[in-house]
Amino acid sequence: MFDSQPQKSRPTLRFLLTLASLLAMTFAMLGPLHAQQLDIPFVGPPQPSGEGGGEESGGESDPEPPGVDVHSVEPGLEQAQTLLKQNYADFLVREPLLFDLSLADHLLTDAYALWDGLRDLRENIAQVNPWVLVDWAVPILILLVFGVLFILLDRQAQRVARRTQILVHVDLSPWLTSLLRSLALLLGRAAAIALLVALSYFPIQAAFSSVAWTRVLSDALWWLLAYRAAHAIIVTTLRLSPVDAGATEHYLRLERFALITLRISLGFLLLLTALYHFDYRPDAIGFVYFAFRLTLALAPLYLFFARDAVLALLPAPQRSPLYAMVRRAISANYYGMLAVTIALLLFNAAGFVHAATFILARGYALIVLLTLSFSAAERLRAYVAHKREEAREEAGGEEDALASPLLRAIEQWTLALGGLLVVTLALRLLALYEPVVALLKVPFVSVGNVAISIYSLLTIALIVVATVLSIRLFKALLNAKVYPALNVDVGVAYAVNTLINYALIVVAFVLCMVALGVQPSAVMVVMASLGVGIGFGLQNLTENLISGFILLFGRAVKKGDFISVNDVYGRVEAVGARSVVVRTPDNYDMLIPSKDIVSGRIINWTFHDSIVRVHIPIGVSYNSDPRQVEELLLEAASRDDNILKHPAPDVWLVGFGDNSIDFELLVHFDCRSTTERKLRGKFNFILWEVLHEAGIEIPFPQRDLHLRSVDFLPEVNRQLGFGPRRSDRNADEVANARSHSPSESDD
Repeated sequence: MFDSQPQKSRPTLRFLLTLASLLAMTFAMLGPLHAQQLDIPFVGPPQPSGEGGGEESGGESDPEPPGVDVHSVEPGLEQAQTLLKQNYADFLVREPLLFDLSLADHLLTDAYALWDGLRDLRENIAQVNPWVLVDWAVPILILLVFGVLFILLDRQAQRVARRTQILVHVDLSPWLTSLLRSLALLLGRAAAIALLVALSYFPIQAAFSSVAWTRVLSDALWWLLAYRAAHAIIVTTLRLSPVDAGATEHYLRLERFALITLRISLGFLLLLTALYHFDYRPDAIGFVYFAFRLTLALAPLYLFFARDAVLALLPAPQRSPLYAMVRRAISANYYGMLAVTIALLLFNAAGFVHAATFILARGYALIVLLTLSFSAAERLRAYVAHKREEAREEAGGEEDALASPLLRAIEQWTLALGGLLVVTLALRLLALYEPVVALLKVPFVSVGNVAISIYSLLTIALIVVATVLSIRLFKALLNAKVYPALNVDVGVAYAVNTLINYALIVVAFVLCMVALGVQPSAVMVVMASLGVGIGFGLQNLTENLISGFILLFGRAVKKGDFISVNDVYGRVEAVGARSVVVRTPDNYDMLIPSKDIVSGRIINWTFHDSIVRVHIPIGVSYNSDPRQVEELLLEAASRDDNILKHPAPDVWLVGFGDNSIDFELLVHFDCRSTTERKLRGKFNFILWEVLHEAGIEIPFPQRDLHLRSVDFLPEVNRQLGFGPRRSDRNADEVANARSHSPSESDD
């Protein structure tokens, strides 16, 4: 209302501050004001003796049971019952009202006596001692002076507060601006009364020896100061906080209700203060106190007609289904919850202070706690999403590999820790934390001297979750903030992260053993047995573990290096204690045991530098000009973007072959950007195009065949199909044989 510029609605701040104001106005004036709870002079009358106790003095309360040392009882059902009895011992105890029906007769008698005294004083005013009149006049004059001072100082303080509100503005946070303006208004409304409170102690009480009216004045000013502070909280909550235009009427309606209830409460408190300090009847003070509590119990009846205004204070659900369910439950059961609240307030007025205050204060505190936790979770998720979106925009629309894991780790850690705190606080609000812990500590299985319970298992689970989240948080924080600032190498960063992981795992293991109740001697026995097992059956595992630590500390192979191991080429993705993960260019991972790398022969292409030189052989025809070929090879190298310009490529004429002049092109490339095989495959296309355009021939292999004898030629021709066929040869042989054989006639 005071801001001229519209701002974004902050329903959570309004809800929390308003609910805190109403709780402070209602509950803090019920239980804490009781005579048996706080030793404040004007809180209530002392316990009447004799017959003045009325209906409450009919019976004596049972004596308190002797104290029981809870720690001496074994964890379990008995200890839980003992704790519940101690926590709820006075739950249903009814405290006396401190008055009875005879009070009306006493008050009527006192009223007649006061009337008679005033009439006698008026008739005999001339006979009254002047010093008595002076004693009466001094308090009146002091009250008048205090009233004038209050008006002047309060007006000036309010003016300064309004000017300060206009000047206060924080560009970074509208919420912080509203908070600072609220503080300015609060100081402006409380400054004048705070000064009068100081004056009431000195010199007023010092000068008049702390007579009754001076004590009444000081306590009344304290109540006025509390009233102005509560008034300022309500005003700043419902006015200074930015609100939606449609909800303004609801907030003003609740503001009027809260201020009227606050003024009525102030009147009762001032009356109780005066009655106590002037030593009036204890039963009369008890009656006023009962009327005060009854008034506060009936005041919430107005809220039956202001359902929409109260529900408007609840933050709107965004992405939390659990909070949306809670909000729907509150909206659906609003009238029932309000009826229960009024009934409990009536029980409080009737004397069941402990039960009513416990249920009301802790129940509504639990609602506030859940609302605050859900709202904080919503804001955290929104903040993380906003930061991730900013990081994505800065990275050109892609997910930031460093900022996103850090934000995600912070979100997970905060939500886990917040959830644990909410559960713990909720159990403590309900006075159930210690009984629940006692029940969970009951062992259900024993292994030797170690008793395992649900509590120990839950503790181990929490340790494991905390360790996992801590590892993620440390890793993300170091990768995103520390390593870039210190310009740490990737391999060193990975080694440090791995060592931190192992250290946290060892710490978590020790804590888990402590949670289980394992003695150090038992741990030593287990370690000794483990050593024997390692010596006999886990030699390979031990060798791999030791080799892994050698790699981590020696840094012969680091994450991000490109290595070749047994014809396997790839990028090192992880260096663990047992194995090294190598991702090949075909995008599959190979797990190589650490001992094979430490004891074997490997090629680390990026041990000191990622710039690698490669030899590309090429043979051309003897008809080619070698100098022209040199120029063409250098031109082909200049066309390939993966080949570095510095160091410059070089061409060697390495020899004269059988059918070609042999050259080698020496080029440098960054093995982090491409592989040697990929470079050769792409460059061969470019080389072929360049040589083909220049008409340079790449000869194919030629071989000369020399035969020692020609006796084999007929057989070779026959095998090749060039000689006469076997059938023809057989026919010729038959014909020749007939021609040379003797004829029959010759015989």
